Amino acid sequence: MRKSVKVLVILLVGSISFSANAQIFGVKAGIGLANITSPDELDNNVFGRTLGIKLGGTVELDITDDLYVGSGLGFAKKGASTTGNTYNTFYLEVPVSARYDILELGGSGYLYATSGLNVGFLLAANRGGTKVGIGTDNDDFFRPMDFGANFGVGVIFDERFEIGLVTEFGLVNIYANDLSTLRNSSLLVSFGYKFGM
Repeated sequence: MRKSVKVLVILLVGSISFSANAQIFGVKAGIGLANITSPDELDNNVFGRTLGIKLGGTVELDITDDLYVGSGLGFAKKGASTTGNTYNTFYLEVPVSARYDILELGGSGYLYATSGLNVGFLLAANRGGTKVGIGTDNDDFFRPMDFGANFGVGVIFDERFEIGLVTEFGLVNIYANDLSTLRNSSLLVSFGYKFGM
């Protein structure tokens, strides 16, 4: 757990240093479907979709007129449903992403594509309202960290408002032991507001 705290501190310091040079600050929220997936068909069939939510602040630095690199800090609710219960996992996330404005729409709008990576720190987890363990021991269910990638498209209009569609998928096993491989995935509609464009 101490290693996770050190990584979080490093990412927060990097995010704050990055924001010192940022030209665009914003807020973003997303809602959609979350799931837990597995390359093992039997494990994969256990899980189904549940409500996924994201909320956080963003910072962006313009590299060129069309290319932006961003980060931020956010809260994410992930998880999956099963036949009898629902797994809910709550993460503090630090994303790093790039946005490219593909096409100008009118005088103040843009069609964009985005992709990036995110590190998640598991704050809490439950199954049907009952707390489940976080760690790497056999008695624990979820690992304390997640690492994933995301891709999306969207539209910015009036140079401030943003709506998009983003898919996220985990790159590491979130299960606390090696009996199975489980990864987070989600499909979200995102909404944002930019203060500095």
